[in-house]
Amino acid sequence: MSRRRESRPLRGPWRGRAGRGPSPVFHGASLALALALGACASPARTSAPEIPPPALDALLGGARTRAALSELAGSAELAPDQSIAVRELGRDAATSQHLVSIRERETPHRHDRHAIAVVLLRGHGAMLIGEAEEPVGPGSILYVPRGIRHAFRNASASPAVAYVIYVPPLEGVDRVEDPLPGDARLPRP
Repeated sequence: MSRRRESRPLRGPWRGRAGRGPSPVFHGASLALALALGACASPARTSAPEIPPPALDALLGGARTRAALSELAGSAELAPDQSIAVRELGRDAATSQHLVSIRERETPHRHDRHAIAVVLLRGHGAMLIGEAEEPVGPGSILYVPRGIRHAFRNASASPAVAYVIYVPPLEGVDRVEDPLPGDARLPRP
């Protein structure tokens, strides 16, 4: 005598109890699978936006000036017979901005009416501020209060270039030679 099994509805995540339709577990799994497949089928994502190079971006004389720092440094030129060149980039009521190129070194000096902020764009060497000299390289940011002795000496094979901000704007000449005791020039590094 053969025994006949009673047929029972399937159970598991794909069927609810007693044939009442898919279970909530099935819905959750289906949704996760659909999202995963959708992400695979979606168009390729673009890469992150390109990071712009470091730049000068300023309102100078009412006009916006924007230049990559590498381009700005490349625009500074010294004639073969020049050791230092200063070119004004622009000014406003509170500041004047300049590009300064130095072939070898400056004589220690001070500015009695101006403070300066300096960003070294190209080159490396040493900067004297007050009585202390420290090594500096591209990207160094230096601040020299008014009346403080300072000088840069270039250790690079080519002229060093810096972006210099004078506060207040530079009018005429404000450079007072201020040699170190016993030596008017800093030795070459």
